[in-house]
Amino acid sequence: MRKTMTPRTGLALVAAVAVALTGLTTTTAQALAPGLDPADRLGAITFDVQQGEISGTGSPQRLTTETGCPEGFRRSSRVMFIWPDGTWTTWSVSHTPALVHAPASAAEIPAGSGLDGAAIDRRNANPDNNSLRFAARWNVTGFTGQNFDGHSGVATYVITCDPGSAPDETFPPYEEGVGDSKYFSTDVRIEWNDGGFGGAGTWEAVPDSPVEKVDTTTALTPTAGNDGSVTLTAAVAPGAATGEVTFTNVATGATVGTDTLAGGSASVNVSGLEADTRYTFRAQYAGDTTHNSSTSNDAVVTTVGEPVPPQQTKVTVTIPASAQGLRFTVTPGGVALAEAELDGEEFVATGALQEVRVTDTRSDRKEWTLNGRTSDFDGPGEAAIDGSALGWEPELVGTGNAGTAGAAVTPGAGGGLSSDKPLAQAPAGVTQSETRVRAGVTLRAPADTPAGDYAATLTLTLI
Repeated sequence: MRKTMTPRTGLALVAAVAVALTGLTTTTAQALAPGLDPADRLGAITFDVQQGEISGTGSPQRLTTETGCPEGFRRSSRVMFIWPDGTWTTWSVSHTPALVHAPASAAEIPAGSGLDGAAIDRRNANPDNNSLRFAARWNVTGFTGQNFDGHSGVATYVITCDPGSAPDETFPPYEEGVGDSKYFSTDVRIEWNDGGFGGAGTWEAVPDSPVEKVDTTTALTPTAGNDGSVTLTAAVAPGAATGEVTFTNVATGATVGTDTLAGGSASVNVSGLEADTRYTFRAQYAGDTTHNSSTSNDAVVTTVGEPVPPQQTKVTVTIPASAQGLRFTVTPGGVALAEAELDGEEFVATGALQEVRVTDTRSDRKEWTLNGRTSDFDGPGEAAIDGSALGWEPELVGTGNAGTAGAAVTPGAGGGLSSDKPLAQAPAGVTQSETRVRAGVTLRAPADTPAGDYAATLTLTLI
């Protein structure tokens, strides 16, 4: 976009000091004159003094910027003073303290002009380049009044970086104003008094206005991949925040990636994670000129170890010699059954399968089922109890479980536990990682079961 302003002829030589606030919770913004696009501003102009008389001794002796003209904006550099009414004043090349640079070739670019990409550095006494010798002086003897064109008040001092990648001997006409050029600028308050030949007056720097930064929040969410990696996504609010987010491994302090915010979100993919390991990640938003930095929550990721083969546990039962009851004995880690009692036409023994805990820390949580099945009960001699005589009633332990308990299995019905029956299961995509389940166990054996000790094997398989 080309900015247009009504030109005003004359000569001007004015300057101000921009104050840069760093490391604070506020940033600065300049009250730009009409016609200046804030998006084209490259930064502030800094002078070695901040106020004084409009004269050679009271004026700045040096001006600098933090950066130079960017690539594509090094054709030439012009200086102008823009007033609040949108007009501007300049001065002719013959009376300019070399603040207009249009070198014929790259080899002729004056050091300190900013056209070589280095920061601008212009001073009153520059032994290396006479064209920069009076770069920061305020008055030009005999022409000061004409330079200020009779203005008083706050206005904007501008140094342009004109479009073009190769210097040449021409530069955009002053009638176009700043136009499409990038520019450095700073504000100054002028109190002009017509002091006759050469003029008189004072100047004072106008610091950039403070702008309070907005607080932000950063939320970190891990998402498991199918290749053993994890994607860390940081959501920064408000969504207008810009800049970078850095992701770190909390345990080691190492940076695992950085990303630039887009629509309030940044993410990185972390691969090469070790199996059966717990990781903690954190995101740090750096902040920008209008938003404060913020730190995310800790995101914990636990990788899955190697697959575990089916685990087995012994179930032992003793059938008493009389009809008054049955005795069950429990092996360590097995199923504890109470003493069997005769109930009508059956011996009935009840007990419990102690807590079984399933932990799923895979990055991609798929469905799983914990099945159980029993063998036949071997007794004395040729005696046996069919595995279908054993049943159970699973139930979850505690709250916050990922899975659900399996359906009750009635002993003697539908084959009982002689075939795989679910003790617990969980669907794909659950957020919790742990399921705790136990089961009440019931054995119903025929009343004519021979007396003696019986044992079976209960096999649990997680698939």
